[in-house]
Amino acid sequence: MVEQLAERVKARPLAWGGLVALLAYPLVAIGALARYPLAHEWPILLLALAFTLPLVFLFVFPELTVALSAPALIGQVVLGRVAESGDLTSGNVVPLMGLCVIAAHRDPKRTRWWTAAAVLAMTAHTWFRWNSSTDRPARTIVEWILDPIPVLLISAVPVLGAVLLGVVIRMQGERAAMLTAQAAQAERDRHLTTQLAVEQERSRIAADLHDILAHSLSVIAVQTDAAAHVLKHSPAAPPAARDAVTAAHDAAVHALQETRALVRAVGAPPEDHTPQPTLSQLPELVRSCDPAGNRFELHSTVDLAEIQLAPSAQVALYRIVQESLTNVMRHAGEDAQAQVRVTEHAGQVRVEVVDNGKAPQLDGARGRGIANMTQRARSAGGELSAGPRPEGGFAVVAQVPLAVSEGAL
Repeated sequence: MVEQLAERVKARPLAWGGLVALLAYPLVAIGALARYPLAHEWPILLLALAFTLPLVFLFVFPELTVALSAPALIGQVVLGRVAESGDLTSGNVVPLMGLCVIAAHRDPKRTRWWTAAAVLAMTAHTWFRWNSSTDRPARTIVEWILDPIPVLLISAVPVLGAVLLGVVIRMQGERAAMLTAQAAQAERDRHLTTQLAVEQERSRIAADLHDILAHSLSVIAVQTDAAAHVLKHSPAAPPAARDAVTAAHDAAVHALQETRALVRAVGAPPEDHTPQPTLSQLPELVRSCDPAGNRFELHSTVDLAEIQLAPSAQVALYRIVQESLTNVMRHAGEDAQAQVRVTEHAGQVRVEVVDNGKAPQLDGARGRGIANMTQRARSAGGELSAGPRPEGGFAVVAQVPLAVSEGAL
């Protein structure tokens, strides 16, 4: 509610200042009329107006409110001496209100200057009023010298109180602004976190599409191409069978192209996700890529079912082998052969996929697959290298430390 009121005052400062002046005028005037003789009614009303009128500028230029109070303070001294009774003390609240607003909304340096000036002005005002009284007894020179000391203390207390109130208001405003900024930043962080989660999910889907669907479509394309070749050279094969196999091959190739385009559109692979495959399923993977068993071989010096690797690391190595075999079928040539080797040495699990086909050029699709494999190896705490072999063919080598735990992946 306080923040809403502050916003309204900021939107129409002159209107709110006028309202404060309108409410303050009768209070100041009635308080003075209760003390002054009725003979001084009109001067008192004019002096009350001189005190309260500067309040119109309270929320626009509070320094002007304080400065315009000076003539009213002087008039108060003069009128008090003429009336010989009472005072217009209630009007002193006006410059104090201006000081409070200055302390709340101006920089500390300006606040210090105005505070010092107000203390001096109020001290002089009180001292002159005190010494202008006609019913005071005669005083010595020492009393004249020492009089300003208690007057200074009396005058400084309300001034410092008004400034302190303004400082408290400033601190509360700064705290509210800080909390608002923190809430806005937290909202932005939540929005960014949500966006990041969405992007990671998109990346995870892209990686799974690339690793699973593209691989399966490549296998279908290779096998249907081989079946079409066999049927083509088989006199007993009906033409309809050859046409059906050819159509299946074309559909697989078309779907593979669309899958690649979709993966490129969705985004890059994520760092963390945990699909189901493990290294114990490598034999099935090799057989699915080479049902005839004459192109791909798996050699392992370790028990793949008992290997001590975190599940995420096993997923990473499995996907690397899957991607490598897919690349062999797509790019190395129909007669290319490949070997998958799994070894363990010096706390490292090493997986190699080497072929004797033609070394592929790293175009966009191929380069993306290698980048995907490299990222998977790094996510498991390991490393990967890929490139043509000197003796011909292509090699992909990945190694992951056995010591990497699931929490580190």
